[in-house]
Amino acid sequence: MRDFLRQLVNNLSSIILALLLAVAVWIAATLQADPFLEQEFAGIPVTIEGQPENTVFFEGQETSVSVDVRGPQSVLEDLGPADFQVTMNLDDVPLGEPASVPISVTVESGAVRILSYSPEAQRVHLEQLTTMTFPVSIRVEGEPATGYQAARPRVQPSEVSISGPMPYVTEVYSVTGDISVEGAKADISQRVSIAPRNEDGSLMTQVEWNPSQVQVNIGVQRRVGFKPDVQVVPDLRGDPAPGYRRASVSVQPSTVTLGGSAPVLATLPGFIKTEPISITGATEDLTLLAALSVPTNVVVIEDNRVMVTVEILPVLSSRSLTSTVEIEGLRVGWLATLSPSSVEIIVEGPETLLDELAREQIEVLVNLSGYSLGVHRVDPQIVVPEDVAVVSIIPETIEVVIDMVPTPTPTTTLQLESP
Repeated sequence: MRDFLRQLVNNLSSIILALLLAVAVWIAATLQADPFLEQEFAGIPVTIEGQPENTVFFEGQETSVSVDVRGPQSVLEDLGPADFQVTMNLDDVPLGEPASVPISVTVESGAVRILSYSPEAQRVHLEQLTTMTFPVSIRVEGEPATGYQAARPRVQPSEVSISGPMPYVTEVYSVTGDISVEGAKADISQRVSIAPRNEDGSLMTQVEWNPSQVQVNIGVQRRVGFKPDVQVVPDLRGDPAPGYRRASVSVQPSTVTLGGSAPVLATLPGFIKTEPISITGATEDLTLLAALSVPTNVVVIEDNRVMVTVEILPVLSSRSLTSTVEIEGLRVGWLATLSPSSVEIIVEGPETLLDELAREQIEVLVNLSGYSLGVHRVDPQIVVPEDVAVVSIIPETIEVVIDMVPTPTPTTTLQLESP
């Protein structure tokens, strides 16, 4: 036994050396089969820890980091961003001022060593979330119609809640919306969009507000001493020339606003006439400025004159004429027989024109271009002078028989001798 131990001690160094050589050979073989490599993993999200309640990042929140690692190739091939824990703890970050917060990176696999990561720290600025109430201000644009006045707008709700980071909320100077009363003659009820603005009038998009719309009601009433929307009636005198008639009449403006004492205005009717306008002997449209006829203690707020347009048209009449049907477009060597050969035409137009209308001024045509031999029904074409309209044709169609022109039959003349 002692000899064995003595021999073991004498050979211990050789045994250890052999083991070391075996390990070295194993490591070399392992490294050759599964070498150590370096690799970068980018875009690993940062997990925020310890953020106080009701706070928000006012500026600076890094959302991801890049990590350089070293490890066996086989391990790196199975490694992904989910195997890393990237955290940033905000427990000691003061509110209302910027601070640099370190970022911590760990990896689950013990075979992987983290060489470096970027960024190692992040500058953050936490602010308290707050909510404040502001009154709603409605800006009224434009002016009501002449003779009307608008009351102050009534807003419901009259206040709005603004929420967001405290520096932005405290920068809000007003909450406003716009509504127009231009030309209004009646009460206005409208939903109006509102928005917070700073002292310079710029829109504050960094905050949230509720509600985003309010109901705005504006009363519009007649002003004392004014009578708006008084209808203008043209005082037309006389008649157009014989054979002409008065048609449409237009007035611009069609209504005016009168001014005066309330008792006097209350006695006035809802219309006002122009000074007399003569249309005697007119044969064409009339357009002229006409003054308004108002009592001495009443004034027209706008221009005292209006533009009156009177349309003058010929008196329309009708007349019946009989015309012979004419043929055109018939092929040479053919013969057309019409049934009937004349039609009755009823025309309509200005009385003065129809009185002078001659039968020769009306053409009734049947165009036989393209028609073949046989019997056909053809619609006649009517040509009448300008301003004359065809009301009806009797009959509406013509029967046309197309034949070849008959060939003349030769005749023999016998000459008798004298006895």
